[in-house]
Amino acid sequence: MNKTSVRVIALVGTLIVGAPTMVAPVRAQSGPRTIRGTVTDGHAFALPGAHVTVPRLDRGSIANGNGRYVLDRLPSDTMTVLVSFVGHESVSRVVDLRQGDAVEDFVLFEVVEILNEVTVEDDAAEAALTVSPQSVSRLEAADLAVVRGQTLGQTLDRLPGVTTLSTGPSIQKPVIRGLHSDRVIVVNDGIQQEGQQWGAEHAPEIDPFAPARIEVVKGAAGVEYGAGAIGGVVRIEDDALPEEPGVGGRAMLNAFSNSQQGAGSLEVEGGSRMIRGLGARVQVSARRAGSAQTPNYVLGNTAFFERAAEIALGYTRGQLELEGHVSRFATDIGIYRGSHFNTFAGLDTVLALGRPPVDYEFSYEIGAPKQDIVHDLGVVRARYDLGDGARAEVQYGFQHNRRKEYDADRVGGRDPLERAAFDLTLSTHSAEAKLQTAARPVLGGNAFAHVGLSGMNQGNSSDIGYLIPNFRAYTGGAFARTNWFNGPLTLDAGARLDVRQLRAYPREDGGTGDFERVSRRWWGVSGAVGGILRFAETRSVAVNLSAAWRPPSVNELYSYGVHHGTAQFELGNAGMDAERSVGVDLTIRQQSERLQLDGSVYVNRIGDYIYLVPTGEAVVTVRGVFPEFQYDQTDAVLAGFDGFANVQLVDHLGVELVASVVRGTDTSPSSGSSEPLLQMPADRLGISLSYTIPTAGVFHDTEFDAGVRLVRRQDRYPTRANEEGASVPLDYVAPPDGYALFRVGVHGELDVGSQTIQYGLAVENLLNTEYRDYLSRYRYFAHDPGRNVVLRIQVPFGTRKVEH
Repeated sequence: MNKTSVRVIALVGTLIVGAPTMVAPVRAQSGPRTIRGTVTDGHAFALPGAHVTVPRLDRGSIANGNGRYVLDRLPSDTMTVLVSFVGHESVSRVVDLRQGDAVEDFVLFEVVEILNEVTVEDDAAEAALTVSPQSVSRLEAADLAVVRGQTLGQTLDRLPGVTTLSTGPSIQKPVIRGLHSDRVIVVNDGIQQEGQQWGAEHAPEIDPFAPARIEVVKGAAGVEYGAGAIGGVVRIEDDALPEEPGVGGRAMLNAFSNSQQGAGSLEVEGGSRMIRGLGARVQVSARRAGSAQTPNYVLGNTAFFERAAEIALGYTRGQLELEGHVSRFATDIGIYRGSHFNTFAGLDTVLALGRPPVDYEFSYEIGAPKQDIVHDLGVVRARYDLGDGARAEVQYGFQHNRRKEYDADRVGGRDPLERAAFDLTLSTHSAEAKLQTAARPVLGGNAFAHVGLSGMNQGNSSDIGYLIPNFRAYTGGAFARTNWFNGPLTLDAGARLDVRQLRAYPREDGGTGDFERVSRRWWGVSGAVGGILRFAETRSVAVNLSAAWRPPSVNELYSYGVHHGTAQFELGNAGMDAERSVGVDLTIRQQSERLQLDGSVYVNRIGDYIYLVPTGEAVVTVRGVFPEFQYDQTDAVLAGFDGFANVQLVDHLGVELVASVVRGTDTSPSSGSSEPLLQMPADRLGISLSYTIPTAGVFHDTEFDAGVRLVRRQDRYPTRANEEGASVPLDYVAPPDGYALFRVGVHGELDVGSQTIQYGLAVENLLNTEYRDYLSRYRYFAHDPGRNVVLRIQVPFGTRKVEH
């Protein structure tokens, strides 16, 4: 065993059982330290309720009624302290505790927005430099207020490295660095979302009005989240439940001109006067839209009707926190009628035209083909503060997802809406236990660790139709992760073991024979090693090495049939094995008064990469004629760059640049040397200007913004030889042309008497440009939607504050 191995084992052992003197010499006078002080505003008034945190230790305190706070039992080291309060600028400061305790008073000034920035990492510049070895983008409440009411994919697609896979106007799912669906984990309220996410047109069942914050981790994150997190993680967080007595809430209303959509949500929350520490929240939301419209025609049968409700209850007493949440998300979605055909001639005609051969009329009616989805979620969790920053957490979650898809035409003389073509019910039970240790002096610095266990029991059943088989899957995992820091250097390392057992009942003979029982088992190890070096006051560099894996999903193994949402006939491949990836990414950050910068380069090598390949054939079924696709595996490399820069040009005027470039390459011997991968996002660049207007009468925090998104034509795509021997796209049609989409908008606050109203008015696709996005599943048949005027209004009431 070499010296490096001995040192690593010593570090892990120290975190779990303590620090022997012979392994981890402790500096003199390195006992627990305390930071105390006050938090006031610019007029020297106390700010009770201000949050004072040490991000590196994931610890914090809340200022009392006199604005005083105490952070005790801290390690003897230098660390960044972050202070925040609603409606005020966050402040961060580096505090040196190596010589003893410290007294730090903070003054927070009322916020004056200068840039409409998409916040990357953390709100505070200091904390942003050292938040994670991986590239992380974060949308806070103020960022979400500007885009709230859209799908999750639409909310995220302005972030660097994030694009959208769309199936019509109401179904968008996030694509992170070229990867999506089962390779991107969506964590909703602490629970991994499980809702038939394997489908390209199966968007996450998330109420778009509910999130308080959204965080996107780019790159493999298998240590904490397990098998599947090869592409990244989307973490959706709720606000903490109120503990103080009082009732508040907010009403949110949206209107969209394209599709004539109306949307709204009402949230009410409060703390109990009779039982201190008891808080609750209730939220109901709805969205209803008619047919979407391109610049020149209507997309027939693309209306949708969405409903959502959530009830949350929490109780805090001393060191114990208890929470329970239940929610339901239901939606009826029309599937574009022009994507389904009865004959080969009809399919060929539309592929050649690139638009519907008939004119549809606008309607709110949802006809066949369509999807009906209901997703129920329940979670209970308990946290216990063990002191010194250590805490334990356990949680249990249950999810029930029911998906029905309906044919476009009559089958056997029956009306297509009388009975679903297939009906899938997915039930998931999950449990998790985690422990975070206190920070300890280790190897000249300080360190803490996370350890955890998780398990999942999942089953899918269907009594109608056949696209994927019934199955039962069991997953178990265990992980350990440690974080060590000393001055400007932070190191992070972890490993995880997962095992998955699958029992499925597919049909024999490629989906046409009798049912058979098949059992499969996979196991794999995920790992990560990363570090951050703050090499200047406003700059840092981070590097992260990761390994992750993902077993093939049931649809990839055993699909056989028409997938109505994507209008294609899908064939599984039962011989496939697990994907395994090894990746590295390097991130440079700068956070200064005039410039905020975050840029990453990355390489992700995936062995046995699973993808859906067009065969070039069409399949005739009793439901119509559909292009045929089959799952296959290859070796692949995904490499690229993504990043953003916010520059304050002069007072009140700023510019933002967001860029994303990804190159996917098939590296298997059968591909020759470097054939491009199918369905990789096209290069894109976003440019926006923002101008903030000082307070003028009843209007304040007013900001105008204008921008353009430039998307390059995807010229890297695989080809095949046709019957004449000529090279043609492997896909059914060549990638569409590039495009430029302009937008303008204004948002701010308006005082009406004593009530503050937040408002926003934006025009998307200002020039009503006709375009197709390469990652649109309907690009074979139609253009994307045209101009859209969006109005947003948010009215807080009671104890609820305006989101800044």
